[in-house]
Amino acid sequence: MLTPRRPPVWILLVLVLVLGACTSPPTVDEHSAQAPSATPDAPVGSLRPGSLTIEEPDWKATGANWTLDVSWRAPDDAAIDHYEVARDRVTVDDSVTGTVFRDREVEPGARYRYEVVGVAADGTRTRPASVSITTDEPPLSEARLEGTFVVRMVVDRASGTRNPVRGGAIFFAFDPLCNEGACTVRWSVRKARTDGRLRRADAVYAARLRTPLFVRNCFGAVVDEALDVRLRVTAAAALRGRWRATRIEGTIAEVSSYGGCVTATIDWNVRGALQS
Repeated sequence: MLTPRRPPVWILLVLVLVLGACTSPPTVDEHSAQAPSATPDAPVGSLRPGSLTIEEPDWKATGANWTLDVSWRAPDDAAIDHYEVARDRVTVDDSVTGTVFRDREVEPGARYRYEVVGVAADGTRTRPASVSITTDEPPLSEARLEGTFVVRMVVDRASGTRNPVRGGAIFFAFDPLCNEGACTVRWSVRKARTDGRLRRADAVYAARLRTPLFVRNCFGAVVDEALDVRLRVTAAAALRGRWRATRIEGTIAEVSSYGGCVTATIDWNVRGALQS
């Protein structure tokens, strides 16, 4: 009987490799298997808006032109759909389609920082560009003298009074005789019958008046006195959309004569701050 011959070992190895190759799973292309990456909330591009500038007005005391124009240059070779503008890290407009933003919520004498980011249609964002400004102020001469001031009165010189004259705090009220800006004011003193008009010359309000103030006659009644009033605005601020005086200082010379009963002279130094 003939014994069948076994095939050579190398033939068996070739068969095993061929069969394994036919039954092995297909190779997966790792690039095609990855899911499309989602666009991140705020991807940072290599571009940014350029040449940021801020144009401020000649600030008026009335508040009529209190605006800032922030402008920039569009990034080169970038399809920008719109821009987002932030002031002091708070977004003030998220859909600016041009390259200029007008901010109407600003005041003189304040510091602001703006950031501008370009946004493409697919949500891709540029790097932010920023610019800062400290706004100018209207002159003190244009500050509106209005409202109630707490005033500290200090005696500089006094004569002819029956009792020692002491200084102290009192309230002055100023009522402008115009609708806007700085102008002549009506001046009154709380708990006194003082009433008169002070005329404005730049930042100084002055008048010579005949009206009661502090001196009393021999019977304790108020009398009309000769008052020489000179007050000057020394500080101002933006309040409720107007440029308003916030501090004053000056002098008041008070002279009273009542039928030989009393002849008094008091010179006051005054300094006050806006209360309301």
